[in-house]
Amino acid sequence: MDSKNADRKVVVELERVVKKARGKLSPEDAASETGFSLDQINDAVSRLIELYESRVTMDRESGKLQFLFKYPLHKRGSKTFKEVLMSVLDVIWKGFTFVYKASVGIIMILYTVVFAIILLAILLASKGDNDRDSKFNIGDLLGGIFRGIFDVFYLMMWSRALSYHTDPYGYRYRTYEPEKNKGKNFIFSIFSFVFGPEHPKYDPLDDAKEAAAFIRKNNGKITAGHIVALSGVNYEDAEYRLAEYASRFNGDLYIDNEGSIVGDFTGMMNKVSKDLEGGKIVFYEDEVEAPYEVTGNTKGRNFAIAAMNTFNLIMSIVVINVFNSDQGFQFAYEEQMVVVDSLNEYSWVAWILGYFPLVISALFFIIPAVRVFITKAKNQKREYNILRKKLIGAFVRNHGKQAKLSDILRNANISDNATIENAKKVLEKLVVELKGELNFNSEGEPVYTFPRLNRELHIA
Repeated sequence: MDSKNADRKVVVELERVVKKARGKLSPEDAASETGFSLDQINDAVSRLIELYESRVTMDRESGKLQFLFKYPLHKRGSKTFKEVLMSVLDVIWKGFTFVYKASVGIIMILYTVVFAIILLAILLASKGDNDRDSKFNIGDLLGGIFRGIFDVFYLMMWSRALSYHTDPYGYRYRTYEPEKNKGKNFIFSIFSFVFGPEHPKYDPLDDAKEAAAFIRKNNGKITAGHIVALSGVNYEDAEYRLAEYASRFNGDLYIDNEGSIVGDFTGMMNKVSKDLEGGKIVFYEDEVEAPYEVTGNTKGRNFAIAAMNTFNLIMSIVVINVFNSDQGFQFAYEEQMVVVDSLNEYSWVAWILGYFPLVISALFFIIPAVRVFITKAKNQKREYNILRKKLIGAFVRNHGKQAKLSDILRNANISDNATIENAKKVLEKLVVELKGELNFNSEGEPVYTFPRLNRELHIA
């Protein structure tokens, strides 16, 4: 299959045939319908696979290849309304985080310094004012509050938390090398406190590079079963990928004597440079993502940030209350009393030192509070994925042969009762996704078989 040699006229005509057949097509049907040669049809099919999402399967009646295009035809890379909406929201969120990241650390530190100076001035003024009247002393109140905060902060700021690279299942995972807080940029820690640490990003081309590397190692052959072992997708998605790889890497698809669809990529076996290693083969079982963290900071660093933000939050509220009151205030300056009867003409100060830092400081606590629940949900999904990886890994190592439930659990290293119950639920889904079979032996124990996986994993 070579999309580069596809005649545009043949492609246009074949697209019409695909629409007429509602997405279901065999090269032989297309040749009969159009009069073009099978070579022309195969090249045109390869081009259509590049353009539209499709999968390759075997027609059970004829035993021949057939291509199932999503109908109505769905262009590769095109997005649904929901996906477009999510993309827009993602762009907005990234823009917000970029602006917030660029300013939040500096703003918090700046306001902490400004408010500390204001607090110090209030404390000094209150001392000179104590003997003149018996009114409520805001300096004593604020002094007591923040003395307590910073005393506790002083005791806790030196605590350090350990960071490990192994999850509770004993699986190693890829993550960014963590920085020790001793040398970690404090402003970066502030951003991590709000939005969490950076998580390794998924590269869509990694799967294609991995498949290409596997093809070259497996004598130019790949099947949907191999794709399942590499990526963990269900068989339907594996068939989509097999069709895509056949078009992407100029492979030929055929059905062997056992009824398995095989991708033959002899052209991919040519290797000239020893310096180019290509993709790395990592099977689905070993592709464990890093756990999600709320902040990624130590307890001491988190407390330091929380203490500073609490200080800013309280001071902004105090400033707002002072400027919203109808009464003025007085303070001592060089042994003389300075009286301010009204603060209306200084209302802009209330916005700069009151409302703005109040909103920033509130978001400082609201965003991580919401993220606690999001992080918990992501880690639950991660645990489910790990369980799925362990089970698929057990199937692949056993080559899909018949296995009792107890043997599968042992091979997957699953022992505790809670995990076993979850594993049974995952197994029910995997039997459907991987075209497996579920039977019971004479003892009433479930026995699982994956004949297609067993057949295709042996192809080399």
